[in-house]
Amino acid sequence: MTKYIDAENLINELSAACMPIYEKGITGILGDNSSIADIINEQPTADVQEVKHGYWKSQKQSGFYRLADYECSICGYDNDETPDYCAFCGAKMEGFDD
Repeated sequence: MTKYIDAENLINELSAACMPIYEKGITGILGDNSSIADIINEQPTADVQEVKHGYWKSQKQSGFYRLADYECSICGYDNDETPDYCAFCGAKMEGFDD
């Protein structure tokens, strides 16, 4: 599973660990007997969500009833407008079908 960390927090932790990083290397022992790898692995994870990418699909007329002009390619949500994100599933919309 991918682990997302706060890079600024990591830099601060490593800077405070007594010896410069370039002198110890990635597995070197720092002043408090922690390795750089230990510090990286102990970083709190960020609360992130993977971005879904979709596009707006044109709808066709159906009998006497008009469907919405566009449909989300991810969830099928109908919409007459084309915002940058789908209001139903949150997908980032990247254009239109051809």
